[in-house]
Parts: sequence; structure tokens; C-alpha cells
Amino acid sequence: CGSIKAMAAGHLNDSDVCATMQKEERVCCLGPPTIISKHQVKISKSSADDENEKVNQRTIKTKSDSHPPTLYGHVHVAKTGGTSLNGIMANRFERVCGHKGYSYDAFQDNEQAKRKEKEGKEIHPEGRSRVFANTMKEIGFEDCDYISQEDNWQFWTNTFGNGTFHGMKMELHVPCRNRLDHLMSQCNKKRKNIACDAKTDEELFKSVKECFVFLLDRYDHVLLKHFDVRCFDFKKQFNNYTSYMSGILQTRRFQSTPYVKRDTNRPRNKANECIWENRAVLEQIDKYLLETVPYYQFCNDCMGSENEITATVAEYNKE
Repeated sequence: CGSIKAMAAGHLNDSDVCATMQKEERVCCLGPPTIISKHQVKISKSSADDENEKVNQRTIKTKSDSHPPTLYGHVHVAKTGGTSLNGIMANRFERVCGHKGYSYDAFQDNEQAKRKEKEGKEIHPEGRSRVFANTMKEIGFEDCDYISQEDNWQFWTNTFGNGTFHGMKMELHVPCRNRLDHLMSQCNKKRKNIACDAKTDEELFKSVKECFVFLLDRYDHVLLKHFDVRCFDFKKQFNNYTSYMSGILQTRRFQSTPYVKRDTNRPRNKANECIWENRAVLEQIDKYLLETVPYYQFCNDCMGSENEITATVAEYNKE
């Protein structure tokens, strides 16, 4: 019996050798854990013996313990909650590589943030919560399943375009936020005001562009020629979006909870934002943003379509 089991250990399930030994000796050949989703497998307890039941349960618990066939990228558009999303993803899942945090040290990084919070200190994305682009390039992306990058859109095409990164297919995820609300968050970041009383369109639009925080740099339609690009709702990123990715990425063994938010903006007072009190100006700016900013054009087309991730999560969770 010992020699039979030893022979079985060297062969994968479903192989001819394994099938023969199982038929004669009821042994189970070993194999790598299988990625199994709830859409693919239903365990029949009545037909499984005790040993196979243990194997099945172990397989289900480790359904995401290998690399997914697709590499995922988070296009970090400024002022869309990307710093928090990167930190949460790194703390929750393995092999997340981001400008605002990596999985391998996310636990201790968040524990330090928790201690600062307890001491009443301000918490900013610094230290291990901020990994600079040159450092990321030195590390490389070979051990990453999910990459969050706060850089120009050319980073994606230069590094991964058309499967140039070890032949890997890549899917990019873009956060989408209401245009006007997003604009005012950027104005708050740069401490700028919209010229609601401008005498000319040129003066008004100049004040709008002065608020942009790398808005024209992070996304370009060129990305659509190189990658599958999908979108998700800014308001649903910390629940629906992370729930969706939990079916793809491997959950970390240890997680530091709760995640402590890193401050990147001063408190915002919408009462001081003049556009909400001037309907004509609001509509004029909204039209300008949609006509001139590729990022807003993409979100306008993507949100509500089959390419919106957060629009399909509810149906996914019901299955």
C-alpha cells in the first residue's frame, strides 16, 4: 500500500496512471490546487467519501491561490479614491503592487497607521504607503496580479501594451466619478476657485483647467487600442468592486483591520463652491468637460454598459 501511494504521489489526477491506481487501490493522486468558482462546481456530499470531502473543502478555500490568467491594472485617476483603494487591495489580497502600497508589507504599514491614529497624528501616504515609480520599476512586475499606478497613461502602453509583458494579457480598470463633483474635488486639492462670475467663456474655462490634477495625463483613448478597458463606479469601489475582485485575487492570510485612510486632501466645503448655485454655469462647465476631456468621455460611454464592473456585481452575487 505504501509503494502504491508513493507512486500515486508522482502523478496528477485524471492521468492514465492515476486512474489505474485509483481503480485498484482507491488512492488519490496529488495535484496542484485548482481554481474553482461558484459558477463551475457544486460539491455532492452524498457521493463523496470522508477523504475526498476534505480535499474538496480544501480546494474551495484555496480557489484563488494561484495566478489568474489575466494581469489587472488600476488606472489611478487623481481624486477618485485611488490611494485608499490601493491600500485596501494590498491589505486584503496577495500580489498587489501599487504606487500607494504593496501586499507584502501592507499589514505592518497599516498597523503603523493605526498607532498614529490612536496618538491623534495626521496620516498621509508616506513611507511604505508611497512607493515611487523608479522603485516599482526596479522591483519589476513579474510577481504582480494587480497593479495600481498613479502615473501617465504611457506607463501602461510602454510596460504592458499588446501583451508585451511576458505575453500576458492585461485588463485595465478605470474609476469613474461624477464630472462636476470630481472637478470640485480637484479644485479643493489645488486650492483653486471656479470663476463663476467670469465675463467670458475663455476666462471661465481657464479657471476650470487650473483645477485639473493630472486629468489629461492619466487616461487617453490610446489605451483602448492596447487593452481591454473596463470601468467601475467611484461610489461602489470599496464594496462592489472589491467584492468582484475577491473572486479573482488570492485573499491574504493575515489582514490588518480596519484599514486606516491616508489623508490626501483638506476637508471640502461644498457650500463655498459657487457652481452649485448657478445652473447656467454648471451646465456650461459640464458640457465643456465632456467635450474636451478623454477620461470623462470614456466614463460617459462605459458607465451603464456591459463594461462597467459594478453594474454586473449584483447579478454576479445572486448566482
